[in-house]
Amino acid sequence: MLSEKDIEGVWRLKAHFYLEDDGSTSEGPLGDRADGLLIYHADGYMAASLMRTEPPTGQSDSPQEAYLGSVDDYLGYSGRWHIRDDDLVVHQVAIGSHSRVVNTEQVREARMHKGVLRLQRRLGGPHAYVVMDWRRV
Repeated sequence: MLSEKDIEGVWRLKAHFYLEDDGSTSEGPLGDRADGLLIYHADGYMAASLMRTEPPTGQSDSPQEAYLGSVDDYLGYSGRWHIRDDDLVVHQVAIGSHSRVVNTEQVREARMHKGVLRLQRRLGGPHAYVVMDWRRV
């Protein structure tokens, strides 16, 4: 059972990947070296920022052909948060870097294991889940 007190604070992204039902994993949407910060404040507000730190596979990172980034290299949003049913974290998005997430509820399955907060979301496409592991700062 997870409580708000368990996850209040600032978290740094440790891992971001796709997880399949058979347990296999693959590189997540922001690459193997994604970085991010997640803040859960005791007053019920939250902020999440995630970014790609290197060019996507197949993109040149040489100075002559510098990768300039794209809108899909960063995701940030903030709003209110709460825990539902002991193991779901709900983000009620007020503002975001992508208009498709504004005014939505982003629901994540959540669990804590050995100081790591795992948030994952079931996907409806080619992958079963997208997973984010966070370590408290």
